[in-house]
Amino acid sequence: MRTTLVRSAAIEPSASPPAAQRPKVLLLLWDGSGNDILRHLLLAAGGELQALGYDVREAAMFSENWEGRMIAEIEAGGFAFALGMSGMGIDIAVTLNGAATLLWDAARLPLFNWNCDHPCYYPSRHAVRSRHVLHGYVFPDHARYAIAHMQANGAACAVHIGIPDRSRFAEAPRPPSRRNGRFLFAKSGGDPAAIESRWRSFVDPVGRILFAADEELRGARTAAFLPTVARIAERHGLHLDGANALLLQMLRELDACARVRNANTVLRAALAFPVDVYGDGWAHLGPGPSPAKLFGPVPFGKLESGLPEYLGSVSLNPLIDESVHDRVFFALAANVAPVSDSNRFSRAHMPDLERYAFVLTADGVAAALQAVLDAPAEALARTEATWEAMLPEFSMRRSVERIASLATLSHANVSLT
Repeated sequence: MRTTLVRSAAIEPSASPPAAQRPKVLLLLWDGSGNDILRHLLLAAGGELQALGYDVREAAMFSENWEGRMIAEIEAGGFAFALGMSGMGIDIAVTLNGAATLLWDAARLPLFNWNCDHPCYYPSRHAVRSRHVLHGYVFPDHARYAIAHMQANGAACAVHIGIPDRSRFAEAPRPPSRRNGRFLFAKSGGDPAAIESRWRSFVDPVGRILFAADEELRGARTAAFLPTVARIAERHGLHLDGANALLLQMLRELDACARVRNANTVLRAALAFPVDVYGDGWAHLGPGPSPAKLFGPVPFGKLESGLPEYLGSVSLNPLIDESVHDRVFFALAANVAPVSDSNRFSRAHMPDLERYAFVLTADGVAAALQAVLDAPAEALARTEATWEAMLPEFSMRRSVERIASLATLSHANVSLT
């Protein structure tokens, strides 16, 4: 969805705030993401910014007259930067001197665009070229792709979501005796067969490229996708680079299929364990009676508030090697054992939790879940020790400090080519 506003506005550069006035940060809030996750993460980051002394203001996107109210807020001055997620608000335009101009350029206000997904999703948002738009990524793997192939500003920023403040979790950490003895798995599913069926309808040779690449990429990380697809496409006379629209579409198809297939592997194994599953798209599994319980999707805020009741939180990293999913960071803060797939980041920074990490096989998932159930007190003690060790470098507060610092570099956020 594009967010484009073209209107006449007397945008002036943000005024420098008086010494006694706290610098402002504008949050671009959007409530249309799955389970309201983007809004929830932004509000959590806003809380950390407030704790650092910023005056956090909110723009509720798509509410009544939100554009006018936001522009008036910016015109009042005193803003250090704006913070949005996954490209929402990145392409808002105003009319300045008779020409349509990006709001952020007109106001000379840095916007840190914090992306949760690979640039193959909504690629035009990752290609916006503006001195005042900083393309940020929660996974360094995605930042590497953006800087190598999207080449918007000659810069891409990598900032982990980080571990939120423990005060967000009531009564955490709870002893095992005051928990429900179950695991939480907040994940929507899908049927890989339905995706493959769609591929068969694609114009030749796109479908054949997808099936061949999918076969080669089983178990691979996102960094392997581009070279694999490009090499296979060359056999069909197609030479594609990393910014080509067709190649990005194929990466998106393969990424979605791989993630759905992985989620199915995890859930099939988890059905034999006391797991509460929150999400839709699981009807194709027909699970029947089991210790697991399947619920529909619920807002992320409700999942967060109930997290300390659980022994473990099951999650999947999105085919990346250089960070972990936000569910892992939140589980650490709530002292709930993270049960997720092992990757390079987890092995380097969370070694005490590797017995609860898994390879993507049914046996691997089952072994990780069983390890928590066999010794829950030990699992929670290891989780607590990992939280303490990681907090100085990987807290959400450290992440927003880094964002604030990077936003000051907007004067250098420009490609000379």
